[in-house]
Order: sequence, then structure tokens, then C-alpha cells
Amino acid sequence: MLETAAVGRLLDNAVFVGQGLEHRVVAPTGTGCVVKDYDPRVIDLETFDIFYKPAENVFDYLTDHLLANHFFGDDIRLYGLYVEQSHLHVLLTQPFIAGRHPVWEEMVALLEEQGLQHERQGSQQSRFWVNGGEAGRILVTDVHEDNVIVTSSRQAHPIDVHFSFPGRAARLQALQKLGLWY
Repeated sequence: MLETAAVGRLLDNAVFVGQGLEHRVVAPTGTGCVVKDYDPRVIDLETFDIFYKPAENVFDYLTDHLLANHFFGDDIRLYGLYVEQSHLHVLLTQPFIAGRHPVWEEMVALLEEQGLQHERQGSQQSRFWVNGGEAGRILVTDVHEDNVIVTSSRQAHPIDVHFSFPGRAARLQALQKLGLWY
């Protein structure tokens, strides 16, 4: 468990990159990476309502990143855990990817060139299939322009996507067949 003071120094000595539903992202100066601070809750600052994330729990969130490492060549790593105001936070690191967010049509074309299959051709539904080999086709969700970065070499990098399974047993079975869970 990380000490709150150490986490504060890490996050305070960083440039704010953005915030999604499940985490805020910062780039600590001089590290070449981004840090994702996952809080299983999101508080709407206007209404103070609490919203929950696309990943239903910490296990799904972490295994989504494990699957992203496997399918997309990411290098997402668990940095540590900390508690703030009685709520568990998970810190992950990921190499900084220099590039830009694509427009929808470009993103779909590049991802399909890289082997993903858009679930509903011609729609703007943010769901793609990836070939999981022995694990079968796996549905990748939350794939939209803000969650993909295109580099100068025209490689599309999904950076914050989720993997959809009909339940925990199916997720575990896919992880086992991919050699990611024993």
C-alpha cells in the first residue's frame, strides 16, 4: 500500500492529461509515462452524484489492462494502491504515446487494418471484435476517438478500452486460454 503523501507528491509533480469515467490521467515530469489514478467512484462536481464505471470492479479493470497489454502490445503496469477518504485507488503506469486522436472513419479503418473488426459496419458504435485465438472472438468496448491515439507511423493505439464478457467465468476462461491466468 502506498503512503498518501508519496502519492500526493507523484500526482502533484505531474501535468494533468485528462479524465475519463474511471480515472484521471497525469504525466509525471521526466518519466516518459502517464499515471492512471483509478477510483471506483466518480463524483459529478455539479450534482455531487456518484457514478460507477464501465469496469464493474477492480478485478475487471485490472484484467482489462492485462488484455490490452496482450492484444495491443501495451506496457501497462500496476504501480500501487492507496486509500483516500476510505476509498481504494489503483495507480497504473503506461508509456506516453505521442500522437493525436483520430476522426471516427480513420480510427475504424486503422483498427480494421490492425485486425480488429467493427461490430456494426457503418455505425458509430464503439465496439470491435478481436481474434483471441483459442479464446475465441472477444468484444472490445469503449473504442472511440478519445480512447485511441494515432502515431506518426499511422499505428492506432487503443489506450483506455474495455473487454466485454458475459460473466466472470467467461472472463477467467478467456484469460486462461490466452495464458494470462493460471
